[in-house]
Amino acid sequence: MQLCKFFKFMGIVVILALAYIHMRMQIVDLAYRGNAKEQEIRSLVEKNGDATYKILMLKSVNHIGVTMLKENSDMQFADADDVVQIVASEEMLAQDKSLDQGPRLAKQVNPLFSLLSLGIEAQAKTAE
Repeated sequence: MQLCKFFKFMGIVVILALAYIHMRMQIVDLAYRGNAKEQEIRSLVEKNGDATYKILMLKSVNHIGVTMLKENSDMQFADADDVVQIVASEEMLAQDKSLDQGPRLAKQVNPLFSLLSLGIEAQAKTAE
């Protein structure tokens, strides 16, 4: 009878030990997967930054100008022939004039704000 209880006890201990080892292996495996995902994310962030930089360089004015001024480039500046003139109705012109008066009205409404300014507004000087 003692031997039967001993084998049952040892069987339970072995099963618990195997379950514990399996859980520890799962924890280590998940840690390795997490590190691999972090490295992949870092790599993708770097690639995204590189792609964004390259796109911005291609869209930059300097790049477009250099590309346009190359001898074998099929790009060209807009000529006077490329400008299209359209006829606007009087109603549209009246709306544009009323929109232009908006900032002037705002300046007339708030004359006390000019007293609060400490200096003169900055103005661009033309090189002559």
